[in-house]
Amino acid sequence: MMKAILFLTFAATTSAFRLPFQVANAVTNITQGGQTLEQTGTFFVANLTLGTPGQLFTVVIDTKTSDIVIPDVSCSSGSNCYNKRRFNQNNSSSYYPYGQQYTYKNNLGTFKGFVGKDTAVIGDRATDLITIPGVKILQATDIGVGIEGLNADGILGLAQNGASQIGGNSPFVQGVQSGDISGTFFSIWLEHFNQTDDLGTHGVIYYGGLDPVHCAPNPSYVYLSSGYTYQVTMTNFKSAGTSATNSNKKAVQAVFDTTTAQIILPTMFVSQILDSIGININTVTVFPPIVPCDTKVTLTLGFASGTSITITERDLVVSFFGTCRLQVVPSATGDTILGIPTFRGRCTYFDPIKHNIGFTPALLQN
Repeated sequence: MMKAILFLTFAATTSAFRLPFQVANAVTNITQGGQTLEQTGTFFVANLTLGTPGQLFTVVIDTKTSDIVIPDVSCSSGSNCYNKRRFNQNNSSSYYPYGQQYTYKNNLGTFKGFVGKDTAVIGDRATDLITIPGVKILQATDIGVGIEGLNADGILGLAQNGASQIGGNSPFVQGVQSGDISGTFFSIWLEHFNQTDDLGTHGVIYYGGLDPVHCAPNPSYVYLSSGYTYQVTMTNFKSAGTSATNSNKKAVQAVFDTTTAQIILPTMFVSQILDSIGININTVTVFPPIVPCDTKVTLTLGFASGTSITITERDLVVSFFGTCRLQVVPSATGDTILGIPTFRGRCTYFDPIKHNIGFTPALLQN
């Protein structure tokens, strides 16, 4: 039987937010710092500026691709671009044209455009602004359907260089190699779902060092099994619920992806999760599956290094207009994608230079 998969968009959204200060145009000596993440739809967004003087954009944080994609002033997607900020290269004194045409694909759809190079500034507060000159960008003349209705303009790709679809360094790697970012890693902390009165729609991304406010020190690292995405070998899986505890030691390749709303697993694993809470997968017709709102379940994911992480019902059972759904979906291709629930209530460290990913508990849990 074919199962319908329903990818829910949470009611909690945010309008595109603006930097509360004048962005400096010159290269600064700030080499690490954090910035706020806010949720719009099922994605988390932040701000950046491009060009000199800086042109402000709100971008989706994407750990599965590694390029900046921004609507160009010539964007031809009609009404789909009218509410987006668009980049005007003629207003930037630091812009360098490349001109190559590209078709670009990610979880937000298909983009078409051409490549240029300019200065990017990331961060929120004046004390956290990091300036990265010479970053390649895709200036989209057609934007993906997934971003049309979002309160976001483009994409900030933070995967490894191998995931670039336009060639060259990712923005983060560019910053590290040029000395504009001091550390080789960045971290992402997201609130637990419903952790605060904003329903868990906030987080922080911290570039080039340890986030001293949200993250415990000394991450436990796992070496990456891909030169493209943040992919690791998952060697152990366990689901503990009120009806059963099920384990699986089948090794699979798992990708950490901030643009996927749920946890996507092989069907066998999803069946074991549902069995642990007393549900037969053959009775489920729509995914994510409807479950009782008081469902108790803990997933433990073990990796090749011996490191493991746990995810509980706090971030797996999501209420949507009075109905609760378990945020796991069977993979149509057998792939394992560790989406947004994986990042909640912990700090995840991404290191595209040393090719590993690490985890620490969040300091703010309540």
